[in-house]
Amino acid sequence: MTGGELFVECLKAQGVKDIFGIPGGHLDPVYESLYKNRDTIHHYVGRHEGGCAFMADGYARATGEVGVCMTVPGPGAANAAIGIGEAYTACSPVLLVTGQNPSHLAKKDPGKMFHGLDQKAAFATMTKHIELVHNIREIPGAVNRAFGALRSGRPRPVLIELATDALRAEINDADVSIPPMNKGLRPGASPDEISEAIGLIEKAERPFIFAGGGICHTRATEELLELARLLGAPVATSAKAKGAIPEDSAYSLRVFNNPTTHTALKESDLLIAIGTRFTYRDTGNWSLKINQPLLHIEADPAEINRDYPAAVGISANPKVVLQQLNAELKERSDGWGERLRELHRQAAYAERSPIIEQLRAAMPLDAILSVDVNITGYAATQDFTVYGPGMYIWSGISVAMGIGLTGAIGAQVAHPDRKVVALCGDGGFLMNSPELATAVKYNLPVVTIVMNDNTFSSIARTQVDRFGTGLGVDVVNPDFVKFAESFGAAGFCVEDEADFKPTVDKALTLDKPSLIEVVKRKQY
Repeated sequence: MTGGELFVECLKAQGVKDIFGIPGGHLDPVYESLYKNRDTIHHYVGRHEGGCAFMADGYARATGEVGVCMTVPGPGAANAAIGIGEAYTACSPVLLVTGQNPSHLAKKDPGKMFHGLDQKAAFATMTKHIELVHNIREIPGAVNRAFGALRSGRPRPVLIELATDALRAEINDADVSIPPMNKGLRPGASPDEISEAIGLIEKAERPFIFAGGGICHTRATEELLELARLLGAPVATSAKAKGAIPEDSAYSLRVFNNPTTHTALKESDLLIAIGTRFTYRDTGNWSLKINQPLLHIEADPAEINRDYPAAVGISANPKVVLQQLNAELKERSDGWGERLRELHRQAAYAERSPIIEQLRAAMPLDAILSVDVNITGYAATQDFTVYGPGMYIWSGISVAMGIGLTGAIGAQVAHPDRKVVALCGDGGFLMNSPELATAVKYNLPVVTIVMNDNTFSSIARTQVDRFGTGLGVDVVNPDFVKFAESFGAAGFCVEDEADFKPTVDKALTLDKPSLIEVVKRKQY
């Protein structure tokens, strides 16, 4: 078999079923093998490598599994960097596969080469692991190590670079062994750590649970709900962990950083933080004060005691540790009692954005919302109710415009039987708008909502506050309905808010991609 065939066989062994990418000569042996295996691994061609990386990220978040994107080296990989950077800050398990020039050129200046780029250096700060393959025999080990890294600890992107000569070389089947699926390391806490944690919990009368993205990554929602039930404790999630607990649960106080969650934290006598890094958004640029003891459970050991000192710190898989704790705990008869029910009501019935409420009412409970960077999208983080992990995709840390439609495409590929909606501003949508062609090509019935005020609104607001007007924030947009129709998608325009929900209802019934333009007044 060729190196390209060997590589695809290794991907199959790791359970890869879908790849997002744009082909090129460096990867021809891989594409030849993908063609032969097209009934096993489905390849989705995008229109820009950055969009492909976002698609892989959306796929990963919607499933909890590895999302794969593939590019040629140099400009292809560089284009993918925006999506890989987003996946890094979002802690999403995305594998970037890219080609490279023949291995005998490895020591030459990449700036002088065809498609030249020192990809190891370029991606060093936005990946957790890099594999450079120069020989066909290195392929199985490289793939095995890559998936081990992707599925162990706190997930982040991984890069595999494949030299063209390694892909074109041939090897006898009998001379190579393909490793089985690498499920990664899922360490639990030691008995002493569990004992210390239980001791801390038993001393507390009002424990407060703060759930982070690690709950979504490990799909530990059931274990989290069980802990909340045993302790009778409220749960708030980080912004990135929206959906870690169903937000209609009696224990949910929704996303942290609303008045109710701050009140609950002040009234608590123990903070149990699970799978969280305490990011700037969740802590108000680390202005948040934690005055009670902290039990911190986090897969990445570097995060323990990094921003807040922990009375007990456990570096292990959040799902496994929750299982261990739940097995040792006894259900409480007191806890927060009626106060929990009062806090839940306050969080559940806070005033919300009317258009977000209409969107929630239109979408099925298991639908997925992919939110681009826009004013309406910012409101959705608090206002849009989510019922499970992987149902809310957004860029909360790197704030990468363009993830709305592309993240939705990845999620729709992952869940073809569920409804998927992208909520975009006009600016963010146009950054990856050609991917409408991808949705149409593969008949992915994503509904894209474009809030159109012909402005980079969030930027305009800060400029107006600073110097009274805006510069570089006014944009010229196409006729979005005709734009969508030109790709073969359905197009709708909403000028009256009363027409919004009926239009969304109609779009969700279609078996093809659609775009809804919502005309808005300028914000300044």
